Parts: sequence; C-alpha cells; structure tokens
Amino acid sequence: MSRAFSIYLDAIRFLAALLVLFYHANWIYRPGILFTSLGHEAVVIFFVLSGFVIAYVADTRETDFRGFMVARGARIFSVAIPAIILTAGLDYAGFHIQDAAYPEGYRAWDYPAIRVVTSSLFLNEIWMLGIQLFTNVPYWSLNYEVWYYVLFGILFFFEGRRRWIVFGLLCLLLGPKIVLLMPVWWMGVWIYRSQYLANLSRPAAWVCLVLSLLGGFWYVHVNMGQWGWDYLKQLMGPDLHLQLSFSRQFISDYYLGAILSLHFVGLRVLLARVEDLPQRLTATIRYLAGATFSIYLFHQPLLWFYNAVFFSVEEGIPRYLFVVPCTLVTVFILSTFTEKKKHLWKRWVEQGLQLLERTGARFWQSFAR
Repeated sequence: MSRAFSIYLDAIRFLAALLVLFYHANWIYRPGILFTSLGHEAVVIFFVLSGFVIAYVADTRETDFRGFMVARGARIFSVAIPAIILTAGLDYAGFHIQDAAYPEGYRAWDYPAIRVVTSSLFLNEIWMLGIQLFTNVPYWSLNYEVWYYVLFGILFFFEGRRRWIVFGLLCLLLGPKIVLLMPVWWMGVWIYRSQYLANLSRPAAWVCLVLSLLGGFWYVHVNMGQWGWDYLKQLMGPDLHLQLSFSRQFISDYYLGAILSLHFVGLRVLLARVEDLPQRLTATIRYLAGATFSIYLFHQPLLWFYNAVFFSVEEGIPRYLFVVPCTLVTVFILSTFTEKKKHLWKRWVEQGLQLLERTGARFWQSFAR
C-alpha cells in the first residue's frame, strides 16, 4: 500500500467517524444538510475500509491466527471496554443532571448486567437479538465487525476442510443479520487481495474513480438507502423486516459497498506514484485518524451527557454549538488513554490469553487423571 493511499484511507476513516457523530447530533439540532444525514452510509464505509485494512495487516504483519487475534483484540478492547464503562457512567450522571435531555427511545437502561455482558462478548446482534448498550447505539456495528475479524482469521489461517467447517458453524451461531452485511466487509478484502485490480492501468483506474463518483451521486440523488429499506420491507413484511434491525437495507448497502470498492480500486492505482506529501498535512491526518475509533464509540453517550449539562442553554443552534465541540474535545482527550495506548492493551490481552491457556491446560491435566 502506497503512503499516499494510506493517508487517504486515514482521511476517509476520520470523515466517516464525523458523519456518524453529526448524524446522531441531529437529535439536538438538525442543520438539514447532506453531511449530517449519512450515518448508516458511514458504517458501510467503515466496513469496506475495515475489510481492506484487515486483509493488508494479515498479509504483511501477522503470521498465525493467535497473533492475528491478539492484535485485533488489543485494537478492539482498547476502546470497547472503556466505551462500556463510559456509557454507563455518563448515562447515570447525565440522567440525574437532567432527565428531560434523554429521549424515550434512548433510555435502554433495564437489565444492565445483561447489556454489559453481551456487549463485552459482542453478542448483542446475534440472530434476532437487539440488545442496545444503554444509549450507545453505534456499538451495534462492533458486534458485526468483531465477528468479521474472527471469520476472516479462520479462512486466512486455518487449513483444509476444517476452516470451512468452523467458518460455517460460526456463521450459523451468529445468524442472518451479521451474515447479511458480511459481503460488504468482504468487498474490502477482495479489492486488497485481487492482483488484477492492484495492477489496473491508469486509464482503467480513472474509469473506476469516475464511475464511483457518479454512482455515489446517484445513490444520494435517488435516496437509494431509503429505497433499499422500503423495498425489503415490502418484500419481507414489516414484522420480519423489523427483526433484521441494522441490516434492514442490506440491498442498497451492497450497491454502496460496490461503489466504495470502485473508488478505492481507482485511487490505489492513481495514488501509487504520489510520493511528495506535505509533512504537516500527513501528520495532521494521522493524528485525527488516531482518534477515529474513540469518536465512533464514545460520541453518543457524550452527546447526551453534554445535552443534559447544557440543557438550560437555548434549544437549537446555541446548545448545538456547546454540545458538539465539547463532545469532540472530550473524545480526543479520551483517545490518548484508549486506542493510542494499543501497545499496553496488546500486552494485557497477551497476558490474559496466556493465563487462560495455563488454566485450560491444568484443567485438562486434572481431568485426564
């Protein structure tokens, strides 16, 4: 992967995180512009990006399934565990500061132990479960993505028939919602691993880029996301459609995933020869992208908490201009203790795994006697 393309992917990652944040900030004030209406589309961007990056790191850094999962575990747990704790604490504090700041649809505080346990194990969205992590709605996608990591690792590192058996059994355990959006994630894997796409001519790359831009414009122009939602609802009926939860527009998500894949295919080739990038620009993008995961997982409870704190401020733009900047500043502060400390989390995950292995070995030895 060229340095210029890597920087571009970081910029897109940060932009996608902002799209999700501003989409959820619509509850506080709705600017009515396109940038604030693409929350679900941003998740599709994350899925395609994630598939591409995971295929890249598995190909260039990890040598076995254990090492792969330790690295992924450090990345995930460095933000997921703080997000669970932070969401619980902020929701409790914010609700007691001003309960009217929390809409009824976000008050998912019953059965707290179940919500914490399933969120910790990433089981919130298996089959027809839909267990929300308190007010932290965006956490749903992590319950998809973590299992995509595991499924990829099984296919990439296991051998023979065993990998397909384990892969199939795990898909059966996860259920239709997670499996339905898996092709979007695998589009990223495919465009990384395809030698044909990596060696496209520059004219062909320009065609891919132009088609992706036209396809993206068409997606927005005809409101294809809503069309995918409505068409599937008509096809399946409202009850079954409701059970699919965040996979309810997977048809239009496939289209958007394909458009994004075309975009990345074209730009990977076109940016391959770009070498001179301003150091300040590169450093800025790297810094911003380093907080992407924290923005995604921390912003929702922070938005509601600051909405409660500034509830006395006039509703609309005035309150919005307090809540959103405070949320962003807090996220960047928190990121210095979470995802920017992945090396510590990797050590802790490795130590925890070693402890489990020793405990399992002792149990097996005592059982064998």
